[in-house]
Amino acid sequence: MEQKKIEHITLHLIVFGTIIIIGVLARQTVLHYGWDEFSSNFIFVVCSIIMGAIYLNLQMVFGQLLSPTIEKCFMRFECYRNKAVVAEVPETHPELAEGTIISEPINSEPEPEIEIETTSDTTEEVSTPSCFDLNEDVAELPKEEATPSTINNTSIEESNQPSEYEIFRANAMAEKKRASQEKLDKVLAYTKRNLVLYLSETDLNRLCGYITEYYFSDSLPKVEPIKVDAQLKTIDIMHFGWNIGKAFGKPRLQTATFIKRVFAHTLRDSEISTIERKMSHTESECKIKLDRKIT
Repeated sequence: MEQKKIEHITLHLIVFGTIIIIGVLARQTVLHYGWDEFSSNFIFVVCSIIMGAIYLNLQMVFGQLLSPTIEKCFMRFECYRNKAVVAEVPETHPELAEGTIISEPINSEPEPEIEIETTSDTTEEVSTPSCFDLNEDVAELPKEEATPSTINNTSIEESNQPSEYEIFRANAMAEKKRASQEKLDKVLAYTKRNLVLYLSETDLNRLCGYITEYYFSDSLPKVEPIKVDAQLKTIDIMHFGWNIGKAFGKPRLQTATFIKRVFAHTLRDSEISTIERKMSHTESECKIKLDRKIT
């Protein structure tokens, strides 16, 4: 390969040197006929480009058209054919090139090959295992890859383990859920304790369901009005609404709208704005008082 590179470089230097010489001669010629300096330099450049283009075109024509034809002619000769076969063998397998060179005389003189095979049994025993050795080397490759695959599986298992951030986040979410459920349980217990005397069991359970849905949802739930005992006045229902809304951290207007829908019969004469304003007012006579200790 190094020899071929040197030959190509030498050829290119000769060609481009010749092109430059022709360009210089053209420049000197136009100077001789009285042209100015700029025109002579221009002629030098144009002449060099034209000669380079002619050389490249001739090289392409020779490589694509003339070279295959000439090669077919030379392939008729045995010496050239042997050299071409050797040249096509990769340099990484020089033993193959030697085999191709030796193959011609072996085919021409088959008798010595027969004598070697009949007189020496060890040659066959040595030559045939060489192929099996190659197969064994190829077959052993998966065994060598077993260790990296085991390492990869171990790394994948380690990556599947939760990180420290995920553990802390899961614990925080669980604690938040536990506290939220504890708050809801306290409000439901307060509801049952204070309204058990004024509602039936069915209505009380239905009210607890509405309160649970109101707590976990940002929007107001769809409800059917619940009628409480006449002993509870409007102010009692307002106090009850303020107590659960305060415990849940809900806005006053949203809580006022909620109790207006649930206790529509008791609050039929009160507007939502009035309920919102009077929810935390205290009066002398009421059964459900304001309670700030639910949570």
